[in-house]
Amino acid sequence: MKFKNSKKIYEQHANQLNDDEWTQQFQEVERTLNDKGKGKDEEYLNWKEEFEKNAYASVDQLEGDENQDFDDAWEDAQANTWEKEFEEYENNEDLLTDPDPITGPLEPYTFEVINPYLDNPNAYEEGLKLLETGGSLSTAALAFEAVVQKDPKNGEAWLRLGNIQAENEKERPAIAALQRAVRENPENLEALMSLSISYTNEAMNLEAYSTLERWIKVQYPQVVKDNARTRISLEHIISLFLEAARLGPKEAAHKTPESEALAFDPDVQSGLGVLFFNDFDYDKAVDCFKAALSVRPNDYLLWNRLGATLANSGRCEEASNAYYQALELKPTFVRCRYNLGIACMNIGCYKEAVEHFLGALSMHIIHYSKDGKGNDAGVNISDSIWESLRRTFVLMERHDLAKLAKPNTDLSVFEKEFEF
Repeated sequence: MKFKNSKKIYEQHANQLNDDEWTQQFQEVERTLNDKGKGKDEEYLNWKEEFEKNAYASVDQLEGDENQDFDDAWEDAQANTWEKEFEEYENNEDLLTDPDPITGPLEPYTFEVINPYLDNPNAYEEGLKLLETGGSLSTAALAFEAVVQKDPKNGEAWLRLGNIQAENEKERPAIAALQRAVRENPENLEALMSLSISYTNEAMNLEAYSTLERWIKVQYPQVVKDNARTRISLEHIISLFLEAARLGPKEAAHKTPESEALAFDPDVQSGLGVLFFNDFDYDKAVDCFKAALSVRPNDYLLWNRLGATLANSGRCEEASNAYYQALELKPTFVRCRYNLGIACMNIGCYKEAVEHFLGALSMHIIHYSKDGKGNDAGVNISDSIWESLRRTFVLMERHDLAKLAKPNTDLSVFEKEFEF
């Protein structure tokens, strides 16, 4: 899971920078015109008048008591229009894309062009080995891409590939792979939960709720009262998960002797955490993730979800501690390193944020040969990391570096100033 409001501090600072740049520009032009002598007085006055009109124009220029603040009026009008349009959209079932992971549309999956595993008959085993030994996520993704290209019906390979892409901060490829894992096995609980979280990260809420509904129907079918499809809503899905929590793991359809012995189902707690996160009820979400971690203390994914939830509730120091826990368990966890960068950015530790972002991007580099020739980040680029890096450079007022923060830039250009 990710931090939701990473743009706020950037936008506030960017607005201040714009004000400062206007002021600086005015002062420079004023000095230049003064230096040129009185013959330019008329040009100066015209420029100054235009500057003041742009910089200080306000609703005082509007006549009549009936004219309210223009910004507020515009925002109100936009909000009312949006609410009306959304209500019409939500109530028109013909306009809605089917959010169900089994019957809905599939995201396209773009495969890497260069893949040395395509001729490897043991690509699946090689991919598993890379995951078990802490190898590169990008390289492991190549192995599982090779498997599904040869056998598109291999649901387990699609699941592995989807989870890897999600951990690698490549959400759209993750969704595409996990959708196919679910299509091949609609009762794959891990795939359903992973897909719901990827949907959540992309703000595809209806898809997330529908997928979690699928999960609950598979694991706790008794909480679904009938087969009639009810309208998907956050409140409805929360109620289903709360009922499953009350039943406990002994009533689960798919269970083991170990899971039956537990006082509660950590997967249900994780699902509730995601749902409360979507409902902006971060305190409850934190409680759910902590409950799940009490059973699975070595689950790096849960530590990251806890960190993202703490960050969204403004508890940045606690969030950083949770992220570090996740990275200690899995140092190659790109998403968590990215989240840690966001946390640093939002408390003003810009240099540290940049180094986390660059560290995450460096993990995307695929080393095709030992001599380093042909190294590449591949076709599935993580726009979110590059965008956050660019924002941070702007916050640092390093526009020279912000211009370089774009896909396919050689990361070595940043090595003189940053460690990663």
